[in-house]
Amino acid sequence: MRIITLAFLFSFWAFGQQESVLVIGNHSNICFDNCPAVEITDSFPDDLEVYSVILLFSNSTSQLKSDNINQLAQFLERGGGLYSGSENWPMQAESNQITHYLYKKESFGNFNINETEVSQVNGNLNLQELPAIPAGTSTVAFPLDYRLQVEVWLNDQALILSGNIGEGRIIIDGGYSRFYCSQRTNVTDALLDKIVMYLLGY
Repeated sequence: MRIITLAFLFSFWAFGQQESVLVIGNHSNICFDNCPAVEITDSFPDDLEVYSVILLFSNSTSQLKSDNINQLAQFLERGGGLYSGSENWPMQAESNQITHYLYKKESFGNFNINETEVSQVNGNLNLQELPAIPAGTSTVAFPLDYRLQVEVWLNDQALILSGNIGEGRIIIDGGYSRFYCSQRTNVTDALLDKIVMYLLGY
């Protein structure tokens, strides 16, 4: 069964948009419903222009070629939204390809800590109103970068970051297992909703 947040569906209806969300990568354990705005695929599409947001959940072996990375960079520059999700090694192949291309940085570490702290600086996601955000099963961190806003900390390491690239927006997340069906909660639903709405530009 695939379930996506009720708030996410309401957001689409409220804005009356025909936004299209592409889900690629290691998505089999992540809950989505059959919302017509969400397309789930196992292969990288030829054309990204029909999508507003791409949710990418990294695998152990990347399916992305260098041309695909260039397409994603152009997608961001033109105003698209990209979620780049990782987990502990080896589930970070695509994300590391993307972040190396964009920032010359990659995820690191292996953290088995569930306690997180929302950034005290008001971030792009406005997460201060949410209760404690789960880190994920086994997570990675991402190096600090002046172009990125830390949204959620894991001890003193950055777990979720957000930023702009050209006209577009990016989220880098080191713990996407929090969105697995088995770990789904109202908090993870609300977090996913905030991520997608930010990537859509709202």
